[in-house]
Amino acid sequence: MNNKEKVLLHRGMDKVKQKTFAEALEIFERVLAMNQEIPEAWNNQGVALYGLGRSEEALQSYDRCLAIDPENLDALRNKGFLLRNQSRLEEALQVYDSVLQKGGDAFDMESTAAVLTALGRLEEALSCLYLARDAMSLERLEDEIAMVKGLMEQRGIPVPQERAPPEIAHQRDLQGKE
Repeated sequence: MNNKEKVLLHRGMDKVKQKTFAEALEIFERVLAMNQEIPEAWNNQGVALYGLGRSEEALQSYDRCLAIDPENLDALRNKGFLLRNQSRLEEALQVYDSVLQKGGDAFDMESTAAVLTALGRLEEALSCLYLARDAMSLERLEDEIAMVKGLMEQRGIPVPQERAPPEIAHQRDLQGKE
């Protein structure tokens, strides 16, 4: 990436922070007209498109970023967030699983737990929340743990006091990520 592309990319990112998404989109389109192989430009174009309510185009931008840089956690997180907001939960779960496998953090475990909760996979959600809490102490995690436990009680599912059993798939996947 040359200096002009870097300057434009940062200018576009500033416009995203200012929530002036149309201006940001114009800038990212200029960057991509100069060089189609800049993953950050595709990812940030996706953010601008999402901000403009153009979700399918945003998804295409994230996918284009990931085609260039499959390890791009920002694009994966953005894609997972978009899919989750569209209630495309199984797809979102696959994306968040990929984020976690590539080194995701406690926030990613929390996002995964939200998707698992929405899918009714409460034991796995609770396991993710315990792992997130172990990695990062936030009061909201305690609230989320209490909420999932409450849902489990309502549905007659036994509520473990500590971590969920090790046979739960997501805990197995996450143990190496702490």
